[in-house]
Amino acid sequence: MTTTIRDIARQAGVSITTVSHVINKTRFVSAELCTRVEQAIEKLGYQPSFLGRGLRKGKSNTIGLILPDYGNPFFLRVARGINEQVQRHNYSLITCNTDEDPRQEEFYIKLLQQQRVDGFVIASALPDNNKTLISLTNSHIPLVLIDRYYKELQVDQVFSDNEAGTYKAIVYLVKLGHRAIGLLEGIPSLRPIKDRVAGYRRALQEHGIEENGKLIAQGYSQIEEGYTATEYLISNINITAIFSTNNMMTLGALRYFKTKRIKCPEDISLIGFDDADWTTAFTPSLSVVAQQAYDMGYRASELLFRAIAKNGERSKPLHIELDTTLLIRESTVTVTKNSTAGGDNAKY
Repeated sequence: MTTTIRDIARQAGVSITTVSHVINKTRFVSAELCTRVEQAIEKLGYQPSFLGRGLRKGKSNTIGLILPDYGNPFFLRVARGINEQVQRHNYSLITCNTDEDPRQEEFYIKLLQQQRVDGFVIASALPDNNKTLISLTNSHIPLVLIDRYYKELQVDQVFSDNEAGTYKAIVYLVKLGHRAIGLLEGIPSLRPIKDRVAGYRRALQEHGIEENGKLIAQGYSQIEEGYTATEYLISNINITAIFSTNNMMTLGALRYFKTKRIKCPEDISLIGFDDADWTTAFTPSLSVVAQQAYDMGYRASELLFRAIAKNGERSKPLHIELDTTLLIRESTVTVTKNSTAGGDNAKY
């Protein structure tokens, strides 16, 4: 049976009120009585109900974190940054995975509201005109959006400079002599992917390279689709480099290279978006555009706890854009005149 404060009071020979004051530190209690209560707690193995205590004070001491893909190392690093702040504030974290499904996200938002979480951190797959998202941003529940920037929503947001990161990567490839640069496009409706495609196009335009729509293949931010998109690019177009807008698709491209015995970077140069531990475990090590994933989570949760401390009082929302860094490793080389990545079946 669950031990209650009534049991503690009986064991210590004190009143229930005294036990409550010792546990909650709400009033002075003599050292002798404190010792008796603490000994009773230890003997009976009593565990205070922080949830119940929080609800009595109008708080649940829990944060709802909604992420789109547990399998993506980027979001695991984001979650680690959030969790550090959550632990520091003696809160609990409820994490939900949507698989980029808007219906799942709406379900979890409503479910966590019923659980009376004190705030949300969300990497949303919903459009900015979604009723559920608008209702949540207009509520008094503290909310921080991460990774995806919503220009029209008046809420704290932390996201990466996706366009600039991609721009730097494509310019680097161009300086290596690459002109036919394939792009693995992620889920096209997501703002980060839109910005990365925009960076790709801007880099080509500013360096006098005519854009070719056939060089953009959709991989929908998944490994298998990234494999298929890479197969399309290499089988049908004579490309010398690939830029992947998502690290899951980067894995798909590497899997295709291995299956077809394509040498990287001798046959195809490759740059991915997002850094992960495995990017340096491959031979060659991968050139990537790195995001500040941990910092994104840490700073988002800082903003959230700032809002919680204000008890629902709204201040001017902060939009924090984090820099990205191009990390040059071994998967990119200068293009040569003899580069024929597509083989005999390559088509322009």
